[in-house]
Amino acid sequence: EDPKGGAQEGSSSQGEELPSSGSAVPPALCVQADDVLRILKEFLGNFEKLRDEGPPREIQDVRDNSKDAEYWESLTCVIPERTLKLWDALGAALLEY
Repeated sequence: EDPKGGAQEGSSSQGEELPSSGSAVPPALCVQADDVLRILKEFLGNFEKLRDEGPPREIQDVRDNSKDAEYWESLTCVIPERTLKLWDALGAALLEY
């Protein structure tokens, strides 16, 4: 309850306390729980040009992808041939078991 005797609107059951009347928070900075979604949508609306554009153009042009194919090709032989043959033999033996 607030100091006036009424129940506080928007009070949380998680134990969050609203600023008391003696605190230094001006009333203009207090936001009601019902207004949060509207305020966030308005705030994000101001940044439309920053969304869904991906990285800036200068960053996209800097990356050198000339060695990508070589990198992925080198990953095809991470597991040695000897290990692959051992696994095949173990798999066949397990099927017979």
